[in-house]
Amino acid sequence: MRIVFNYGTTQQLRYRCRDLTFQGRIEDASYPLVRAQWRLNGGAFEDCYVEALVDPDTDWVNAYKPSPAELRCKDQGDFTVEFAAQHAALHGGANQLEFEVTDAAGKQARAHMQFSWNPQPLPLPLDLRDLTRFTHVQEIGQTVIGAFDLDAAQNVVRSRAPVYPDSLLVLGSPHGSQEATYAVRFLDFRGVKWLGPSDYYVGFEAKEPHIGIKTGWSCIGMMALNPPRGGKAAPASSGEARAFIAWGDHSLRKEEWVVVTNPPKPFEVEPRVWYRVRHQVICTSGNNRVRFRLWRAGEPEPGDWLCDETNAHIAASLPRYQQGSFALFQHSGMPIEWSDILVTALQ
Repeated sequence: MRIVFNYGTTQQLRYRCRDLTFQGRIEDASYPLVRAQWRLNGGAFEDCYVEALVDPDTDWVNAYKPSPAELRCKDQGDFTVEFAAQHAALHGGANQLEFEVTDAAGKQARAHMQFSWNPQPLPLPLDLRDLTRFTHVQEIGQTVIGAFDLDAAQNVVRSRAPVYPDSLLVLGSPHGSQEATYAVRFLDFRGVKWLGPSDYYVGFEAKEPHIGIKTGWSCIGMMALNPPRGGKAAPASSGEARAFIAWGDHSLRKEEWVVVTNPPKPFEVEPRVWYRVRHQVICTSGNNRVRFRLWRAGEPEPGDWLCDETNAHIAASLPRYQQGSFALFQHSGMPIEWSDILVTALQ
């Protein structure tokens, strides 16, 4: 039995969102596991969720795997260690994370990881238009789900295949009203549900009771595209666009709510074509507004917003957030490429 971390046993993180995340997988284990625990800097052990269910070749475009982890884990053995950026045992500079597992056959495995932590948030503007000065994706972002890679030679960030359900790379730190502009290219539409491509992410909310991994997505403004599709499994579509604002989506909590563009706006994207994006969130008077537009690179920017949504109608008694972190997003399918990223504050 072996514990493998997605980005190795030496990592680096900076304050980009409210939780730190370290993903990995357990190989050659017998299920169900007896124990899976982690601890930080020699502190108390805490329980960790490890996916026990085999993915039965789930059609992630039209269905989800019936897992307690919802969309956080894809394959048997996947895990995510996550803890708050305010964890009492976490300190700036060098830290040590230990992870240990006991499986159904009594086999044990233990792994150690060293990581550096910078608790200072990133200011705006966040200028990632030139990626050639970086050598690793963790220099520019924190992966929350799935995996991403930096291709400095091509000046792009690329989601890693196989693209997991709800892959997310957080680039910015929490801010209020802001705007991101960037270029994006969708390489292939096979097996993809949401093309992303970006979100103003807040964090995950825990189920009640907590299961060792948080499942409920909270954001102050996501843009999402569906590619052209057809066939028996889903209604035919020439391509659609939606905006989302959410608190605890998939948390199964009573406070959960989602705002979504309904009906979706028609917009057909083509594979291997570069598009330009302008994606904004506006936070005023306790409410959020998200709007975006995209167009073929080299063509004039349209004057109208493709999608424009607000959560002003959500009951004031329900929770909401006034800050989010700019992030790259995709759900399943084949890799996407992002480039020329600039995030600025909006007055």
